[in-house]
Amino acid sequence: MAASSTCAIVAYRGVSADEAEIFRFVLSQIPGFRTVVVGTALGQVPGPGGAQTVDATFAEINAPEIVAVPGGVGADRHPEIASWLRRVSPRWLLASSTGSTLLASAGLLDDATAATHWLAGPLLERYGAHPSAERLVIDGPVITCSGGPAAFQAALIVARSYGGPELVAAIAATATAARAERPPRRSAWARVRDALRGREPAPLESNPLDRALGDVETFDLGVITAHPDRRDDER
Repeated sequence: MAASSTCAIVAYRGVSADEAEIFRFVLSQIPGFRTVVVGTALGQVPGPGGAQTVDATFAEINAPEIVAVPGGVGADRHPEIASWLRRVSPRWLLASSTGSTLLASAGLLDDATAATHWLAGPLLERYGAHPSAERLVIDGPVITCSGGPAAFQAALIVARSYGGPELVAAIAATATAARAERPPRRSAWARVRDALRGREPAPLESNPLDRALGDVETFDLGVITAHPDRRDDER
């Protein structure tokens, strides 16, 4: 599979479905790319918010141009993923929430400043990185963020590098349309009223993409200060 055509979203047992769906929604709209969910074995892996379906193994994806690492439970405890991350050299490497601790455990954030989940700062420090209070940090080709809407912003930054503001606007329009198509949520009062009348229906359930889109209120990338690329000093 050609490097220029591959965007890999990492999945593992405990991965956040919402963050994985955010990355998939944005990155899959970059023209000329095939977006795959990559893991240790084909099939489903459970995690908060729902399961992810792995459609390619790490052994099959050797030169992805974009790699996205969603956060999740025990994200840093996957040495097989850390080994793969060290082996591939993507043009862009994104991590949301506790996904940044997986990058740190792989030795990819040594002495670097990175964003993460607000509870994961000490874990990031244990692996030699410096947690940032910012919701998004750019360090050369590595973008880390706090999760949720910040993951949308991080993915849009990558999309903009390929398609400019026109692609960002198109993705924003697609997300706005997708939000509008979501079924309306029943109010708490309506559910209480129906319960008193003995006709309480099953509550409407939302899928991971519904929840992710519901959290995103703006697509303005704003002014983002990038950290110097530490890799320039190593060359």
